[in-house]
Amino acid sequence: MSMNVMPSLSFKDNRLVVVNDGSYETVSHSGVDITLREAFEELSDYEKIYFLDLDGIKSNRPQTEVIRKASTMKRVWADIGARTAEGITDAFIAGADKAVLSTKTISSLNEVERSIELSDELVLCVDYDNGIVSPSERIRKMGVKDITDFCVGEGIDKVIFNDLSKDVFDEKGLRKMPSGNYDLYVGGIPVERIDYVQHENLKEFILTFREAIEFQKS
Repeated sequence: MSMNVMPSLSFKDNRLVVVNDGSYETVSHSGVDITLREAFEELSDYEKIYFLDLDGIKSNRPQTEVIRKASTMKRVWADIGARTAEGITDAFIAGADKAVLSTKTISSLNEVERSIELSDELVLCVDYDNGIVSPSERIRKMGVKDITDFCVGEGIDKVIFNDLSKDVFDEKGLRKMPSGNYDLYVGGIPVERIDYVQHENLKEFILTFREAIEFQKS
């Protein structure tokens, strides 16, 4: 594999799911839900995973037990939908190597600052949805560049640009990512587009479970 890739695994109700026609579908083989270990066996070439906790993101009910199991097998970057610094701490208690500070769920810039004070193992995720990065008015007004510059200035050295567009990958949004002293990870991008994306800070792409399996074979 010439490109560096990290698989993203989405969990809902303790089950691995993928999006199919706008809804979540449990990943299964012959009608039987696959286990976490089986999923990791299919991703044998990858050392770390991006754990997307849909229960935590949607309803603030993080699936910490799944993170505990995952962290015994691979390095885990966990987005549990933390609203506060205490929520970020929950990801580490569950065993995550990195906790994701996501603009789509963190409640305020004050909680961003508090989170950074608590840990130096954070990853900023700039969730970009048709130009909007956050429900927090202050963070939303900062936009892609300023929230990235702020967090990098406070010591975060890994930043994800995650495009939430429903149709095509928003490369204009990606171009708003500043240069600086950090590694850039790009998510929400179709696998067929990764050869065309450029940024001086680009480190890895984040692909869905099924895309990562196919990419592993290429």
